[in-house]
Amino acid sequence: MTVAAYFSGRADLGPLGPVLTALAAAGNELLILTGVAFDEESAVAALADLGVANTTVRAVGPRLTGDAATDAARTGAALSEGVARALDGVDTVVVLGDRWELPWVVMPAVLARVPVVHLHGGEVTEGAIDERVRHAITKLADVHCVASKDARDRIIQMGEDPATVHVTGAPGLDRFRGLQPLTDHELAKALGAEIRHPLALFTYHPVTTQALDAVVGAAVEALAGTAAEAGTVIATYPGPDPGGHTVRDALLEAARRLPNVVVVPALGARYPRVLAACDVVVGNSSSGIIEAASVDVPAVDVGTRQAGRLRADTVAHVDDGLENVRGAVRAVLARARPRETINPYGDGRAAVRIAEVISGVRRPAGPKRFRDLESRAAAWADQKETAR
Repeated sequence: MTVAAYFSGRADLGPLGPVLTALAAAGNELLILTGVAFDEESAVAALADLGVANTTVRAVGPRLTGDAATDAARTGAALSEGVARALDGVDTVVVLGDRWELPWVVMPAVLARVPVVHLHGGEVTEGAIDERVRHAITKLADVHCVASKDARDRIIQMGEDPATVHVTGAPGLDRFRGLQPLTDHELAKALGAEIRHPLALFTYHPVTTQALDAVVGAAVEALAGTAAEAGTVIATYPGPDPGGHTVRDALLEAARRLPNVVVVPALGARYPRVLAACDVVVGNSSSGIIEAASVDVPAVDVGTRQAGRLRADTVAHVDDGLENVRGAVRAVLARARPRETINPYGDGRAAVRIAEVISGVRRPAGPKRFRDLESRAAAWADQKETAR
């Protein structure tokens, strides 16, 4: 098969990497579509960093300017045009998650009747527009590979055929099986900074359902609260969401006043080993909820961005605010580090399962029928009987 897979930033490339490797190992040809945060050169380098090589990479959309209105008008149209041109000979399109531009990526495939496989559908993030996008892609997709049973149940509740919904686990967890954390010496060498414990990993993305000014203030306070309790804080840039550049600039400015904060644009393929070396993860990234539990690292989830999302017992939630974050980090660090955490997102063997599901998808895509839940179907049957 020829499988096209789309990614736009590090947040979806990392979890997608094991799937691409499994697909290539199964003999499939890969066409990598990218845009928004990557051009072809940087995408090739990022894939090579993850060990994914011998693929065709095509930039199907421009990189973001940082202005939400401009990017929506300019990027959406360009992505649809670029994807449509790239679909010749493609058997399946694979997309992951809830990126805001995914409707423009998926719709050309729907119109061309190329089956769409959606990863990480059915989840809940009530504090971001990602919630709407994710569920919209579910209704456009033909096949669903989900991370948990509750995600499967939601997709079926949305009228999807149960036969098309597969509980595979979260593919990003595959990167954590059997890995060794970076040593403090390795970390210091990689980051060019002294490492002191407690070591915190910090990421704060824009909360796309809130005013940007409030988000910027919350991000800066969360960083300051974390720095007040940690020996060293490794802070990564926010993702390419609307307002991301503004949040990034504010965090960079705040970091200049916090001597124990080291800011890096991204950690790339080193991310799993860096995460495993940390004592706590802080912020509003899904990584703290989905991935940290696989290496027994506790997390402090800040604010509303991940509201409603399934989480392990090692994840503590706290409202925005410097003192709230500081108190939560202090409390987490005071407890013994967890051991053998049960991660509700899977066992780190998702990629092979996903590749097997994709191998069973055949072109062209067929019609979709809305499947009523049994209780709803029974109610309709009763109404029809009564009408007779």
